[in-house]
Amino acid sequence: MSTELYLVYLATVVVLLAAPGPMTMMTLSTSVRFGHGRALYTVLGSNAAGLILMILSATGIGALITAQPLLFELLRYGGAAYLIWLGINAWRVRKATSTAEGYQHQCRSRSKLFRETLLVGLANPKGLLFFAALFPQFIQSGDNLPQQFALLSLTFTLVDFLILNLVALGGCALANQLASPSAQRGFNRLCGGVFIALGGVMLLS
Repeated sequence: MSTELYLVYLATVVVLLAAPGPMTMMTLSTSVRFGHGRALYTVLGSNAAGLILMILSATGIGALITAQPLLFELLRYGGAAYLIWLGINAWRVRKATSTAEGYQHQCRSRSKLFRETLLVGLANPKGLLFFAALFPQFIQSGDNLPQQFALLSLTFTLVDFLILNLVALGGCALANQLASPSAQRGFNRLCGGVFIALGGVMLLS
């Protein structure tokens, strides 16, 4: 792959990942409620989901899945339902508390945060179509196809990691502005509304 083509790919990935989506909202919500340390596991869940979808797309398994209308629809409806469920939970969440005991009671485990984000990423079958359409635009014919695929995948994952970490840091700064119960409640309902809307869009698209 030429340097010029790689730079075009890098710019494309930055623009695509900078656009707000489910992973962005999950990272922002987690960092506001639980801090950057917990949000890191949301970021890693997004990275893992992306890598799995890239591998499935490259090996042809993704094409087999998307070629089955029933399976594709089941995955789509399941992913939409999960996003809506997350939105309802975010809408109903009680305000954070400043006491250590209350924090420990409300704070989700790192593994649960990782699994939630991983499931959101994997439950959208359009991710398979996305990578199947993106990668061929930047892979040049030749004998080093595995190396090119590895470079594209690692670049996508690294950019995803960096951007979501910036979102998490922004969420930590935003948390200082959400000290009042009304502000916390408003933020939780905003996140819940966005998740529900994203689930609805997935259902209708």
